[in-house]
Amino acid sequence: MIEVPSQADIGWQDELWIGRSANDVVSWTQILGVEEVAMPEKTPDDISTTHMQSPGRSKETMPGMLAAADWSQDLQFWPEHPSHILLDELATLTEAGTREDVLIAFVVGGLQRSYRGYVNTYIPSGSVGEKRMVSLGCKIFERITPNPTLPQEA
Repeated sequence: MIEVPSQADIGWQDELWIGRSANDVVSWTQILGVEEVAMPEKTPDDISTTHMQSPGRSKETMPGMLAAADWSQDLQFWPEHPSHILLDELATLTEAGTREDVLIAFVVGGLQRSYRGYVNTYIPSGSVGEKRMVSLGCKIFERITPNPTLPQEA
């Protein structure tokens, strides 16, 4: 009997996209080298604050104040590919103190979730077998709903 891998085994439909906005138009780039997409574990929580004028001095939630959630992803490293050049450029902006907020879209098994955040780090690491790897680190602010439309083909 021949065993056929399931969609989960080979990562069918798992994608990672970065969207940059210019003049209210989002330009999407599919990030290549993703073996297994890991969505953020949770949507960032609102920040609770307390001040002496709060009723009963209790915690209040400040609308619009969101904690940044850390999210990371290991990728195969293709330094000359446009998607990796983009990630390196965004991380360099953050290191220089002029980060660019982007949209980050995940598609896992056909389910899409989109977030607003920025690329915090992009660090080439060691090799795994014959593959060169890179570690991508992002800060995620909030989930975007409804999901923006991604291009049909990468």
